Amino acid sequence: MDMKYNENVKIGSKTVLSQGAEVIRHFNELNQSAFTLREAAELLKDSSHEAVKKMMRDMVQRGLLLRLKDGVYWIIPYDQPAAGYFPNTHLVARYLVGEVKHYIGYYSALELHSLITQPSFREQIVVNKQMKPANLKIKDNKFQFIYHNEHHFFGTTDVWVDSFNKATCSDLEKTFVDCLFKPDYSGGITEIAKALYKSRDRIDYKKLLSYCQRFQSQSVIKRLGFLMDLLEINNPIVNKLRTLRSPSFILLEPGYEKTGSWNSKWYVQQNIENTDITSPIYS
Repeated sequence: MDMKYNENVKIGSKTVLSQGAEVIRHFNELNQSAFTLREAAELLKDSSHEAVKKMMRDMVQRGLLLRLKDGVYWIIPYDQPAAGYFPNTHLVARYLVGEVKHYIGYYSALELHSLITQPSFREQIVVNKQMKPANLKIKDNKFQFIYHNEHHFFGTTDVWVDSFNKATCSDLEKTFVDCLFKPDYSGGITEIAKALYKSRDRIDYKKLLSYCQRFQSQSVIKRLGFLMDLLEINNPIVNKLRTLRSPSFILLEPGYEKTGSWNSKWYVQQNIENTDITSPIYS
């Protein structure tokens, strides 16, 4: 039996059809900000799939729901106008990936750890399964899904996004490992160096070293060792990092041209000047 729209319910300033009010009330009681079409259909078992889809479209048009992607809807707070509303992108992430394991990473993770001064223009979500499309735009908000294989997918924690909600994010040490692996996803070496220096007294260096060993990337080992030397972060792991490096050169800043001097201590081709890295930190 399909649902019948025979009753209106007032929620704040918005008028909601009774079945829609039931859906909103149900997920609000679960403290669940978004839900899938399948979850709504399971709740409204007496209604056909097509009827539930039609109701979702109607609720979007009424400004009650925001469609995140096909079959996924965010509940717009009753006191918020739908036109300009968009939820915190860090909180949206888990609803976009569904059952795929994920964490907020790279530049977005630096933001969550309060280590950047410039806002992120895209939410970067590390996933353990390829996501298609890898880039998604909802209204003016960009989301990027970055695949990590099982050997690179670890080191997560839950961090507060606001006063009431947490999101899964790479922990501080894993954030640096990921950023050093792909500096172009992280604002570049200069941005990473600023974050590293700012958090130098917060880092668990034993954990950082163990993550480098587990991640098994020469680029991470060499860039980390180089930056710790340059920033005069004196910690015993520097000596251990030197024993882990191989005698082959990598680019310090992979987004730049293959020019510059060769640092034989860390086997890094230094294609960005030291002062370009340190000036924003010490000035």
